[in-house]
Amino acid sequence: MTPPRRPPAASPDALARYYDAALATHGDTARGAGWPNEDDRRTRFDVMADIAGPRLAASSLCDVACGTGALLTHLAATGRAPARYLGVDISEAALDEARAKHPDVPFLTRDLLAAPDPALPEPFDYIVVNGLFTVRAEVDEGAMWDFMTATLARLWPFARRGMAFNVMSAVVDWTREDLFHVPQDRLCAFLFGLAGRRVVLRNDYDLYEYTAYVFREGAAER
Repeated sequence: MTPPRRPPAASPDALARYYDAALATHGDTARGAGWPNEDDRRTRFDVMADIAGPRLAASSLCDVACGTGALLTHLAATGRAPARYLGVDISEAALDEARAKHPDVPFLTRDLLAAPDPALPEPFDYIVVNGLFTVRAEVDEGAMWDFMTATLARLWPFARRGMAFNVMSAVVDWTREDLFHVPQDRLCAFLFGLAGRRVVLRNDYDLYEYTAYVFREGAAER
């Protein structure tokens, strides 16, 4: 397997500009996070949480690209808040909203690729990355692939049990230039090199994307 490429110096500025502009225009809503509607966003939250299943309430969770903390709000409202949570984002504007809603919860402002080691302050049972790799805005395909793979490689050592993230599907009637459509075989080749074959791709939730679960343990131990 080809090893992950050397990480770029920092995350693409175009992505930060895209999400900050959405938040400024639409506020703390699904559209303000770059999603078309609240129902689909809740579906994504549920799929992210499913990586842990009933273990989530007793687990630690790191929410990368947490934005305004909407995932944590959803988990708390549905009785699935994790035992320990850390939200991480590059956007101060989004984290201001998150801290106002969850004043007793830690949120960390950090560009994971530009930050010195360690990328995270400590390991977590699960790491989720919801939406960071779905939009590419003005970032070209090659740079977006490098950004995604470098970020996942940086995060993986901090996941005790597993990691979940989503990308846009390449199996669609048409692709959009501003979105990041990733062929599943290419993604699997990278993930197998990163973590072995303990990978599940979920396509069963009726959106034009899929979610990858990457596990430390085999199916029998989960």
